[in-house]
Amino acid sequence: MAIQFTNEEQSPFGFSGWRVTATLRGKHYRKDFSLRPPGKDIPEALWHRYQKTRAEYYDARWAMRAAAIGYLDVIRTEHPNTQPYRGVGFRGMTLGIGPITKGGNDECYMEVAAPGRPLRVVVSQEQPLSKAWERAVNLWGEVFGIRAKDVEHKRRNPPQPEQFKRLRTHLNEHEKAGIPVSVLHHVFAEQRAEIERQKSRRQLKERVIEQDELLDVHARLEREISEFMEKSGARA
Repeated sequence: MAIQFTNEEQSPFGFSGWRVTATLRGKHYRKDFSLRPPGKDIPEALWHRYQKTRAEYYDARWAMRAAAIGYLDVIRTEHPNTQPYRGVGFRGMTLGIGPITKGGNDECYMEVAAPGRPLRVVVSQEQPLSKAWERAVNLWGEVFGIRAKDVEHKRRNPPQPEQFKRLRTHLNEHEKAGIPVSVLHHVFAEQRAEIERQKSRRQLKERVIEQDELLDVHARLEREISEFMEKSGARA
């Protein structure tokens, strides 16, 4: 966005006034506000103030639209330079695998691109993937001034563990990183736990069914014995 005053000497068309320009989504916009009043009965000073106010209005309007577009780009799209398998669907945060400190072990993490000092949130035994994601998204919201409802929406949509698996494969095959498969242990911890819970629920359900069947068999036997005893007594 830009607002510029042009006089007749600077313009090849003899234009004198304010020119406002903007580029939004690659499309160029321009509006000119001439100092020449539309009628002789309008005071020049009044007309000049009016045209300047209109120019400032359009400059502010396009600036607000550019800000809104920029915000939507942040929360809805990944940066064009995002590397393969690192993107999370919005700008300002990426996934990574590597040592957090010099000489440290490889770890899976989320990186918030805070200006001047990127912030890394590690997935660990104490901080599984869902918790690490929640913390990283909260930091992302604070750093980039994201609305609370948009932060909450991102919190509910963490990356799948398989994305870290694909990232590890990519780093090893294309960047010769040599990252061991053990780096994925904590990333898949919650998934393993959920599989175990589902397995336990199935086993419990099967045991309940078996117990119900045994009760049915027991009830049938009791009825048959009772009927047999009644028939035996009648014959005696």
